[in-house]
Amino acid sequence: MEVTTMNATTILCILLLSLYLLLAVFWIVRSIIDTIDDRKREKRNAAWEAERQQLEKERALREVEYHEARMKELDKS
Repeated sequence: MEVTTMNATTILCILLLSLYLLLAVFWIVRSIIDTIDDRKREKRNAAWEAERQQLEKERALREVEYHEARMKELDKS
């Protein structure tokens, strides 16, 4: 009976350690994947931000041109 208990305890310990190892490996892999995704997201956001700034500059130039045209029109009147 004592041998059976020792074997059951050994099996349970091996299962517990295996589960812990599996969770640790999963956590490491998930961390690596998250890091890669974060870098991709940062690059994409930087590109969007650059595009947004360019559009704002173009809009500001159009507003200045429109304002100058309106001022000239008012001076003629």
